[in-house]
Amino acid sequence: MIPAIRVKAPVLLGLLLSPVAAIAGALAAWRFGVEAGWTNTFFIAHGLLSHWQVWCAFAISLQICAYSLSPPVRAKS
Repeated sequence: MIPAIRVKAPVLLGLLLSPVAAIAGALAAWRFGVEAGWTNTFFIAHGLLSHWQVWCAFAISLQICAYSLSPPVRAKS
């Protein structure tokens, strides 16, 4: 028998990844706004994380992981 913690840990991780993906999406929008001239400076000025495409890729990847870890929805019969 599988311990309950092994069953619930991936579900919990999936629930926690969605807000992290939303934050990464907000950072992507902020960085995109800087390049478009709509907002002030971004807190990471140089390096890999200073590009909005990277933050967008993080957000999409995290949301895909969260979706794959979520439990399947069962139809009511």
